[in-house]
Amino acid sequence: MHLEYIDGAKLKQMIQAASSWLSVNKESVDALNVFPVPDGDTGTNMSLTLQSAAREAEKVDSQSASVVAEAMAQGSLMGARGNSGVILSQLFRGFAQAISGKDKLNAKDFAAGLKGAYQQAYRAVMKPVEGTVLTVAREAATAAMEEAKKNSDIIAVAQVFLLEGNKSLARTPELLSVLKEAQVVDAGGKGLLVAWEGAIKALKGGQVDWESVAEDQSKKHERAGAEGGSLSKETTEGALRYKYCTEFLVRGKNLNLDQIRTKLEPRGDSLLVVGDPNLAKIHIHTNNPGWVLEYCGALGDLLEIDINNMAEQNREFNEKKASEAREEEEVSTLYEDEGSEFPLMEDRQVSVVAVVAGTGLERIFRSLGVDSIIHGGQTMNPSTQDLLQAVEECQSDEVVVLPNNGNVVLTAQQVPQITKKKVSVIPTKSVPQGIAALLAFDPTKSLEENEKSMRASFGTVKTGEVTYAIRNSRFNGVEIEEKDVIGLADGEIRCVGKNIGEVTQELIEDMLDEDSELISLYYGSEVSSEDAEALYETLVEEFPDYEIELHYGGQPLYFYFISVE
Repeated sequence: MHLEYIDGAKLKQMIQAASSWLSVNKESVDALNVFPVPDGDTGTNMSLTLQSAAREAEKVDSQSASVVAEAMAQGSLMGARGNSGVILSQLFRGFAQAISGKDKLNAKDFAAGLKGAYQQAYRAVMKPVEGTVLTVAREAATAAMEEAKKNSDIIAVAQVFLLEGNKSLARTPELLSVLKEAQVVDAGGKGLLVAWEGAIKALKGGQVDWESVAEDQSKKHERAGAEGGSLSKETTEGALRYKYCTEFLVRGKNLNLDQIRTKLEPRGDSLLVVGDPNLAKIHIHTNNPGWVLEYCGALGDLLEIDINNMAEQNREFNEKKASEAREEEEVSTLYEDEGSEFPLMEDRQVSVVAVVAGTGLERIFRSLGVDSIIHGGQTMNPSTQDLLQAVEECQSDEVVVLPNNGNVVLTAQQVPQITKKKVSVIPTKSVPQGIAALLAFDPTKSLEENEKSMRASFGTVKTGEVTYAIRNSRFNGVEIEEKDVIGLADGEIRCVGKNIGEVTQELIEDMLDEDSELISLYYGSEVSSEDAEALYETLVEEFPDYEIELHYGGQPLYFYFISVE
């Protein structure tokens, strides 16, 4: 089979196949996380980003390659999750820019798009690191460009990209010692090539295993229902005025998005109306989804209707956590009254959006002046769209964003470019850094003043994390077995053991220096209050010269977050 040209319709097929194939195989990409900690979500993040790109491309009523590519770039940006997702979105952006104005692509055009893709991705990353998806994309595209000079067959060019990409991927451990020691290849590079395999299937006219895709999606929804995050009791009974999360698409003609917003706004909250005059995406929390659907149904055809009772979803979770909530009140008393010191939301000059997971941490962040909480963090990276929506919903025109996770920082940094509001992203990579930044926050001061003080404040905090190994591994010459307890200081593995308390104590001792004064511990959902208090008493006895605080965080995956100041 020889293919000399592709148009927008073929690009749509390629992105759909790439998205579906990565969705089927994302677990194998997730398993390539370098550290044996439960944060391997590269495949999942890239898969969700591709799904968003595919959905946006499907909306385009055009056969033009450049128009479809632009939609893919926009969709991938809005759906980007984690660093890998953001880099993937920049690959799409560079491809779209390189083929701008072209309705059909020949082999040289296609290869030029691949070159533009990696060049844009390199420009988007402040400090590009070789041995990552950037290297794989660059070396694969370079080989594809050479092939396009002598071969007019686009399928052959795409296959050369895959062949050289796999060779490049195999070399990534030689470029990054951390990959070599962990005996894995780069996860982002692997995700890119898995998606590319799906795209080649579409180029050849082959079929993706849709039955496997459907089964995978079904399992994903089952896991989401069984393991998904939940709203706190305070949120359910207080902020949750509207019970039904209602989402759907409206396909029509001359849809007036502003008019739809005006009509729906009194019917609920968390309203999102986006799209164009032909297709609109509606999201609203309401107590009367029937009325919303009836109104929008009169405007056009309703598609992908999804209605969930948020109160019911959280009822069992809240009952299970009720006893922990009482323990939290007994153990953690700091910050309880500090929220009253902050001005009302509508009187603030600056608002704050923070990414947090855990009922206790959510309460702490709100008491320190956060306006909007996005439930996320490790393995639950929010998308650019999630962050943008939170920013847009803030009352103030100036907003501070606290990512509180290294894998969310790059995603958050896309928001200032796509909103009319003035947004400052404070690059906090952990919960302790986020809390330290908030302690320097003053909502009555300007965004510039807050940015300066918050950046200076969080930079002085040392962060510790205690979690568990999800697989056998080796790091810095230390053998790590599955289910071992791991202590990390500022992202680096410092100690390994079998006992949570002992590893935590060893990690704290490693973090202390002559300037240290305060040790703060935030215990997670898998640690009982009795065990946390017992460790607290031990630490008070072992470190009598330091002030020690204990708080309930309720975070998943991590037994303890630790800050040393």
